Amino acid sequence: MLITLKEWTKDHQVSAFFILAFLITWPGFFLVYYIFPGNQAVEGLSMPCVFGPALAAMIVAKIAEPEPKQEPSQWRWITFLLVWILGSIVQILYFLWVHRVDLIPPVIIICCVFALLPAWMVSNAFARSPGIRKLFSTLIKPRGSWVWYLVIFLIFPGIPLLSVFITCWTGSWVPLFQANLGLSGMTAYFILEFSRGFLMTGGINEESGWRGFALPRLQNRYPVLVSALIVWFFWAAWHLPYDFGRGDELRWILENRLVWNLVISIIITWLYNRTNGSLLAAALFHPAMNTFGNMITNTPISRILLAALAVFAILDGRMWRKLPEGHLAVNIEFA
Repeated sequence: MLITLKEWTKDHQVSAFFILAFLITWPGFFLVYYIFPGNQAVEGLSMPCVFGPALAAMIVAKIAEPEPKQEPSQWRWITFLLVWILGSIVQILYFLWVHRVDLIPPVIIICCVFALLPAWMVSNAFARSPGIRKLFSTLIKPRGSWVWYLVIFLIFPGIPLLSVFITCWTGSWVPLFQANLGLSGMTAYFILEFSRGFLMTGGINEESGWRGFALPRLQNRYPVLVSALIVWFFWAAWHLPYDFGRGDELRWILENRLVWNLVISIIITWLYNRTNGSLLAAALFHPAMNTFGNMITNTPISRILLAALAVFAILDGRMWRKLPEGHLAVNIEFA
């Protein structure tokens, strides 16, 4: 008996998610970097494609659990408006200060339009569909102790800054990117870069899928470390057209995606589980890593410290085991 696509998706949620995430994002990457390279109009129109993991997770979550519908909530529209205003401001300031773009009306319109996506995502914490509501609920109502959210920022920028200090203390000089801006300018730059990353480039748009959707479903079936490895493989592969399209060196692509994405995947999984499956933890860590990992020189010491942290996370979380039954980071309902 033939099954429908909806039935197959419901029975193979993780596989369907990975397929959809690539189908939504990769065409945009190929348009921007290979078919119309340098075309700003195409780049602007393709920006929503970076939300592929979040959109794929939403589609599958809605199919998996469409009922019972929740009552409409006024908080959805309040949240949408607040995040849209914040996202628009962040985008406008980013184009103005980082890209040095004149604030002509088309630029402002593009910034405000693109800010609709993160606003929609965050407001889905109050969605009527129970599957989508569960997916985004921990953005608004995070789980776990506040200590673990502090740990996120002790890792990034903590480890890069510590490694720079140790390297300089041993007599070596380490360049600090954006140092010409001064302390106040660098602080403002980091806040702006992090905020944009959280809303649009690595935070909500990616982690809603990788850790928010795929990881808990995988952890329901496999040991934690196996689940982290599966997510790492698809997370790394998803970036490849972007890496090659930007012209990154093959050596760096292999090192970054095969080694450091693996290390980071283990650390994010550890934080996600320690916060009882809080999407907010993953959505904060990812842009913190991108912002401070890219803006502060990556020294050999920082690499050693991150690798050591990943080993500690494996041991501390006993990642060779499955999570205990009933753990909030395991979505048993969607087995």
